[in-house]
Amino acid sequence: MTSRTKPAHHTALAAVAAGACAAAMAGTSLGAAPTADASCVSVFGIGNGNGCTSNVLSIAIAIGNGATATANGLLGAALVLGDGATAETGDAFTFATAVGDASVATAKGLFGIATQLGYNGTATTQGSGSFGNLGLNIAINTALGSAGEVVTAAGIGNVAANLFGRATTAGAHTVSSLGTLDIALNLAGSDNTVGSGAGFFNRSFNFFGRNNIVTGEGGVSNVARNFFGDGNEVTSLGGDLNSASNFLGSGNTVTLAAGAGNVATSLLGDDNVVSVAGGTLDGARNWFGRNNTVTTIGGLQNTVTNIGGNDNLLESVGANNNGARNLFGSGNELKAGSLGSNGNLASSLGGSGNKVTAGAPGNNTRGFAVFGTDNTVTAGPGPFALAGSVFQTSQTVTKVGPGIAINNFRIGGAAAQAPDNAGPAASRASARKPASATRSTTR
Repeated sequence: MTSRTKPAHHTALAAVAAGACAAAMAGTSLGAAPTADASCVSVFGIGNGNGCTSNVLSIAIAIGNGATATANGLLGAALVLGDGATAETGDAFTFATAVGDASVATAKGLFGIATQLGYNGTATTQGSGSFGNLGLNIAINTALGSAGEVVTAAGIGNVAANLFGRATTAGAHTVSSLGTLDIALNLAGSDNTVGSGAGFFNRSFNFFGRNNIVTGEGGVSNVARNFFGDGNEVTSLGGDLNSASNFLGSGNTVTLAAGAGNVATSLLGDDNVVSVAGGTLDGARNWFGRNNTVTTIGGLQNTVTNIGGNDNLLESVGANNNGARNLFGSGNELKAGSLGSNGNLASSLGGSGNKVTAGAPGNNTRGFAVFGTDNTVTAGPGPFALAGSVFQTSQTVTKVGPGIAINNFRIGGAAAQAPDNAGPAASRASARKPASATRSTTR
């Protein structure tokens, strides 16, 4: 009769199982039922009960009063350390770790990893392992000493992570990644909402600050970022390869909606509104200053930029290559282009209360104001109309057809009747000055 020796790994497996059983029964009296709040270990289906459940290819370990660990998946592990903490796995190759009292970690879907470090927080990956909902998600929440954050990764191949951010009230701090190959990340700060939802390879980041909302969803490879500052809202919705960013500053709203290859950025300054609505390769940027509104709407390669100054309104609308620029002035209104308009530029350097319009409607026009106060400058419909004011106060300059009109200097074009109401800037000036102080140059 031939005898065979059991392989060494079988012997080791049996030893692990026996050790797990011994650990699970430690501290209980002979013949007594284990108490509900005792720690437990269940390995490969051995030692189930008392808060721990595993199957033939998984491990469940719970340490703490009322702690529970459930490892239902294939080749998975549920590990718990903390009173009232819970960890659960499902599907294959899933790992859930909950450390901290009342912490919760749930890993579902193939290759799901959920890690919760800190009390009262929740880390969850979703998925069923079925085609179209495989999982492959990672959720990590590390928030020591908090009121309870929620981190969720669903969809396919997503990462959601909160690193040291905290909630001051339950559920006030959330990080979620819900599309395909999306990333949502929060670093420090408190009561922030960071989300990447729907779409493909979208990324949302928040670094520091309080009460910020950062969202990137829909479309392909869109990015939403907030660095520092409080109460900011940064959103990228739909479209492809779009980027919405806030760097420093508080109370800013940065929005990108649809389109492709567009950029919306706020750098420093507070309470600014920066937005891009549709279009391709458009850009809206505010650098420094407060209470500025910077907007592009539709078209191709339209850009608006505000650098310094407060309470400015810049808008670019229309087909292609329209732009508005304000440098260091305050209270200025600039508009370039309209539907179907191309190649228009409205700009302002210094000064305040100026209104500059180029190509609204029209093509290939330029309007500008250099210093001065409460001037109204209009170029268009053109084409090739140039209108400007330099070191003027309460002046109206209009160039309708081809040619140049700067202050009282004119080249080309036929005379045209000046409008009765030159606009908000002139209205403000007339309230402060006698009628004789207002001049009009129209060609």
